[in-house]
Amino acid sequence: MDDFISISLLSLAMLVGCYVAGIIPLAVNFSEERLKLVTVLGAGLLCGTALAVIVPEGVHALYEDILEGVENNRQSEGLHAKGRRHLGIFSS
Repeated sequence: MDDFISISLLSLAMLVGCYVAGIIPLAVNFSEERLKLVTVLGAGLLCGTALAVIVPEGVHALYEDILEGVENNRQSEGLHAKGRRHLGIFSS
């Protein structure tokens, strides 16, 4: 549940930040230079927040798959060793 709350808060922050950055140029008359600055800040906020959500999720999924594979290998090796011991077959 904690992961859901953190992702929800990050998504909400991205929504509010991008909305505000997008509505500012419509509400206020800016010079061309200031308009470029607001555009760059909005795009940076969008990319930064997206990466703050996507990269950790991808790393988590990658390590979860790796750890599940290692755990499955250990379990299968443990089952094979138990079966060999039960049959009286020992290997080094």
